[in-house]
Amino acid sequence: MSIVIANWNGRHLLERFLPSVLEAIRDYDEVIVVDNGSSDESVELLRTQFPQVCLIALPRNYGFSVANNLGALVAKHEIIVLLNNDMKPEKGFLEPMLEHFDDPNVFAVSAKLLRFDGSPDFANRNRLVVSGGFISVVCEQDEEKLRFAKKPEKQFHAPGGGTAFDRKKFLALGGFDRIFSPAYFEDVDLSLRALRNDWRIVYEPRSIVWHLGAQTGRVRPRWFFELLSFRNFWLYNFLHTPNFTWSGWQVSSLLRLLVTEALFGKFLTYHLSAIMLLAKWWGVVKRRWDKPPMNVKQLVKFLSPPSDEDHEPNEQMDSLPQHPFVLLLSPAHEGDRSVLKAAANAARKRWNLPVAIIARPSQTVNLKRDGAADIVIPFLSGSPQSPLRSFIQLAAWLTKSNCQALIIPSQAHSPSKGKFIMLGVIVSLWSKKPLLEWDEGRWRHYSVLGVTMRLLLLLTALPFYFLLTVALLLSVLIPDLARLTFKATGTELEQSTKN
Repeated sequence: MSIVIANWNGRHLLERFLPSVLEAIRDYDEVIVVDNGSSDESVELLRTQFPQVCLIALPRNYGFSVANNLGALVAKHEIIVLLNNDMKPEKGFLEPMLEHFDDPNVFAVSAKLLRFDGSPDFANRNRLVVSGGFISVVCEQDEEKLRFAKKPEKQFHAPGGGTAFDRKKFLALGGFDRIFSPAYFEDVDLSLRALRNDWRIVYEPRSIVWHLGAQTGRVRPRWFFELLSFRNFWLYNFLHTPNFTWSGWQVSSLLRLLVTEALFGKFLTYHLSAIMLLAKWWGVVKRRWDKPPMNVKQLVKFLSPPSDEDHEPNEQMDSLPQHPFVLLLSPAHEGDRSVLKAAANAARKRWNLPVAIIARPSQTVNLKRDGAADIVIPFLSGSPQSPLRSFIQLAAWLTKSNCQALIIPSQAHSPSKGKFIMLGVIVSLWSKKPLLEWDEGRWRHYSVLGVTMRLLLLLTALPFYFLLTVALLLSVLIPDLARLTFKATGTELEQSTKN
C-alpha cells in the first residue's frame, strides 16, 4: 500500500504522528507526504528526520484536493491510504482493509475513526439522508453501538482521512475536485460519484485510526473554515441535485435558513458563505455539464430509510412537565446531537434546572441517553397520541408552563430551525420568558429592539436572495437544457444520415 499524507504548516503534527504511521506499515509499503508550501520547517523536518518518506514539496498551498491527487498519481501501489497529518493508525490496521479489495467493485474501505478521548469521529457507520432537499451524511454517534460493531458493513461516505482507495478507480474519477479547495466535502462529492458507478464503500471496524482533529483552525482563523464548511456543503449539493425540481427544493430550504439566521442567528457567516457559493456559479455549471449527477431513481437507491427513532414506539411517552425547566429550541436532528448535548450541559450549569427539548416520542430514549435532554416534550403534529398536536397548542402550553428560559443553540443546523425559533419569539413576547442564544459558551439575550433591527437588515438582503435564487436555479437548468438540446440535435443528425 501507499500511504499519502497532505501537510501544510503541520511540523508539530508530523513530529508527533508520523513515527506511528511508519511503525504501522509493512516493509514494502511506502509513505508519501505532499507538503503544500509550508513555512514552519515541515520540509526540513521530513528531510532530516524521516528520509525514508517520499517527500513532494510544492511551492505554495494548492489545497487538500490537489495534494492528495498528486500523491495518488505518484504512488507505486494500487491501493492508496489517505491519512491526515494528525492521525495515528494502530499497528495492523492495513490488513483488514486490504482484504476487501479482492472484490473488484470495492472503491474504498474506511477505518474506524476515534478521537483520543475515545469518542467517535464524524465518519463511522455513515449513511446518506435527505433533509430539506439537501443530501447529508449522518454517522453513528452512539459509543456503545460503535464499540460492539465488529463486522464490516456498507457505508456511503469514504472520508478523506483514514480511508483506503482503489488507486485506479480514484484516478478514473479524477480524484478530489479542486472546486472545493482548500478543503471540506471533496470526499463526500467523490463518494457520490463512485456510487454512481455502482462501486462499493466499506466500513471496516477492525482497522482503527485515532484522530486528533480540529487542527486546521490553528493555522487559519476558525471563521474561515466555518465559511468554507457551509459553502462547500451547499456546493456539493447543487453539484449533485438530480433535477431542476429538486434544486428548487434545495433553494427554498437555503432561503429559509438564510432568513432564519438573518433574524436570529449568524447573519454574517451564512450570508458570506452564500456569496462564496455564488462565486462558484460557473464552476457548478461546468461540472454538471462535464460530470452529470445521478438521476432521482439512482439517488434514492442510496438514501437510507428513516431510522427506528422516526417510528412511534409502543413505550410510554413523557408527560408534560409541571416543575420548572429550561427549553432548548431546536429540532432533535441526529446530526446535531453533540451540539444539543453541549447546549444542555451549559443550560444545566447556568440555571441548575432540568433541560427539556421538543421532539417525537420515539426520540426520547436516545436524547436522554446522550445527555441532550432530561425531559422530552412529546410533539407530533396531527398525531392523536400526542398531547400537543399543533404549534398553536404547543405555544399556548409553553406560555403557561413553568419554563424558565428559552434557549436557541445557534450551532444546530436544520431547515426546520426557523419554526422553532419563531415559536420561541412568540412565547417570549407573549409570556415575557427570557429568550437567549447559546453559541459555544457565549450567551446572548434577544429583545424586541434586536429582532426589529435584524428585520431591517433582512430587508436589505432581499435583492441578494433574488439573485441567489435565479443563479442557483440556472446553474442546474442550463447544463440540463444544453444536454437535452445536444441529444435532440444528435438524434436528428442520425436520422438524416440514415435517410
